[in-house]
Amino acid sequence: MSLKVLYITFTDFGELSSGSSVRPFRMYNALVNLGYDVKLLEGQQNRRKERQAKVKEIINWLDENKPDICYVEPPSGPFFNQIDISLLKKVHNMGVPIGLFYRDFYWRFSKWAWKGTPLWKQSILKMMHRRDLAAFKKYCDVVYFPSQECTKVLADVKFKEIGILPPGCNEPKGGVKLGAREIFYAGGVREADGMDDLLIALDRINKSGLDVKLNLITKKEELVHIKNSSLLDSDWIEVMEASGEALEPIYAKCDLGILPKKRHFYMDMAISVKVLECMSHGLPMISTDCPAMARFIEQNESGIICKEGSESIEEAIRKYYTDEELYKRLIENVKKAALNNTWEKRIEQVVSDLLNEKTNKKKEK
Repeated sequence: MSLKVLYITFTDFGELSSGSSVRPFRMYNALVNLGYDVKLLEGQQNRRKERQAKVKEIINWLDENKPDICYVEPPSGPFFNQIDISLLKKVHNMGVPIGLFYRDFYWRFSKWAWKGTPLWKQSILKMMHRRDLAAFKKYCDVVYFPSQECTKVLADVKFKEIGILPPGCNEPKGGVKLGAREIFYAGGVREADGMDDLLIALDRINKSGLDVKLNLITKKEELVHIKNSSLLDSDWIEVMEASGEALEPIYAKCDLGILPKKRHFYMDMAISVKVLECMSHGLPMISTDCPAMARFIEQNESGIICKEGSESIEEAIRKYYTDEELYKRLIENVKKAALNNTWEKRIEQVVSDLLNEKTNKKKEK
């Protein structure tokens, strides 16, 4: 008899526009791929009537069914509907171990999180976040964080148990185009993103005779934020807008991913989804030394870590493309790293942790 899993999410699976919506969907696929019997709750909480109806359906289902474990992917922001907390309480009271992935701790940094938000609204949102934390502390057996750095933000909250999950990526399909000398970058191009540093580094590299191309995927209206905009006319750069399946042929012609972001308290705690997407496509990564990302890349020996700034970025790119042994080793390591950090590995850890909690509870009785 297969393991029965109650999986609670707060997104519509038909709308996968961001990392916060893609992750719950990937986790669901991994649960199914591993052969578990999954009871799914999905749907956005701001569609209040729809959400409440879906939660009531799950609550009624629990009157006749008892899952082995429950896993929760919370919304970005506090719970809007009290009924969702009531659901957690019911599952907890049934003796079902609950695991929850907590990633929305930005609200604790008032200076950045609440800029431009009226004080009355700030007070309400903070109160809701604190209410949620109290519920998670009481009802959840394991609360997961994206990185070790994130746990420090909520060090004052004594959860029953905390954990760090493998970030989650897909197994690489096909091989990397060896010798391509094409870099993949997708995302913002503001000063904090380090794009000006990257452009200066690549300009110097190409002028020195080492031909390296940049595939820059970003919104065209964002380009106004680049100070060295004249470099956008260089023959070694291609600027485009693309997402989803349209990114596949771009990944396929590249042999390196890059993240030139500048250090920032939030980036220091985050592992960018782009690291995982590049890993899923077999691309080693050059990243600035934001601690969480740097640790992940170094532990998997899947890239090169550099300091922020054009000179350090230039040195890292040159090293990658001129050291043949390093080049081949990193490409091989990325394949292994992807296999060790799949969505299925992430699910396997959750299941193992929660089943252990279930066993411990039985022993305590």
